[in-house]
Amino acid sequence: MATAAVLAGNTSFYAIGQWIAGASQKTLKALGARVDPATGRYVGPDEKTVRQLCARIDGDALDTAFGRWLHRRALAAKTAKARTGRRPRRDRKARRRAKAAGQRHLRKSARAQHVPRMPSIAVDGKTTRGAKTATDKAPHLLAAVTHTGVVLAQRQIAEKSNEITAFVPLLSPLDLSGHVVTSDAMQTQRGHARFLRKDKNAHFVFPVLDNQPTLFDRLNALDWKQVPITARTVDDDRGRHELRTIQVLPAPADLNFPHTAQVFLIERTITANGHTSYQAMLYVTSLTTEQADPADLLAYVRGHWGVEVLHWIRDVTYHEDASRIHTGNAPRAMATLRNVSISLLRISGATNIAAALRHNAGKNRRVLKHLQPLPA
Repeated sequence: MATAAVLAGNTSFYAIGQWIAGASQKTLKALGARVDPATGRYVGPDEKTVRQLCARIDGDALDTAFGRWLHRRALAAKTAKARTGRRPRRDRKARRRAKAAGQRHLRKSARAQHVPRMPSIAVDGKTTRGAKTATDKAPHLLAAVTHTGVVLAQRQIAEKSNEITAFVPLLSPLDLSGHVVTSDAMQTQRGHARFLRKDKNAHFVFPVLDNQPTLFDRLNALDWKQVPITARTVDDDRGRHELRTIQVLPAPADLNFPHTAQVFLIERTITANGHTSYQAMLYVTSLTTEQADPADLLAYVRGHWGVEVLHWIRDVTYHEDASRIHTGNAPRAMATLRNVSISLLRISGATNIAAALRHNAGKNRRVLKHLQPLPA
């Protein structure tokens, strides 16, 4: 019921309690509410019960269960799309309904962005700043998110630890065979590269910064001026022009980073409001030229940058950093519910999450559609 309430755009336990209290008998029955023996009517939990449950629940168990459930739903949606083939032309009313739900025509988005050959998962962390108190630090959560926006796993970083030590435990339960894992530079570790290739049969695309000084200096010393640009992307959005280019080389024999097949340089030039900024980033990858061409590599990196949108949605649409939920595991549980809500909307094809939440808030049957059991 809490998940359904968050799917309708509610951002606090008080709002969740209000949504449950106002739900119809049909909605409560569909969500498994208990029957009051005295009245014979379905009754949902109150706000206090939901709050206490979220404060006491095991965060890792909750994330594991939801991750497996979301993975099954994402696979089912992908299978259903493949079975139906090309989507039929929508009439005007259907297009308006899709727009109201925050959905875009899939063929349009497919033309706009290159789709790489292998499925990809990003590992990225976020701090729930609003949960900080005078005595407790704000929980920091590390998540594994598909580049399409579905959260498959999440772990809370121990107080005296960091994201590096949580990388392997986060990904260990997942089936990563044939996947490409992207991350920020903190996770560019030799042990992580061996884990992905040997233990998980997965590939990596890692950025290289000065936390790996020897590796960075070796890559930075390569003669990039003589390497041709082999792929580029251009984005123009509301007066912001962004150009990305990529240059790729075979991995040097003396690189000393395990399982690296290619190295590459991505340069970004951003022009907005009359100002131009420039950024260059070096990368290592286990993908060979047969497994990924330059356009694929550029798409994997761009897909990882896109995962930052998940954090932005949680902060701006769900007001996560402004939340004052502090008790026990409640901040973590609420972060999980937000992830689940966003993931379900992404699976359904929504691209504008705020619009999709407003659409769901209009009728409870729209919320229930996202939670209905999968066919056997």
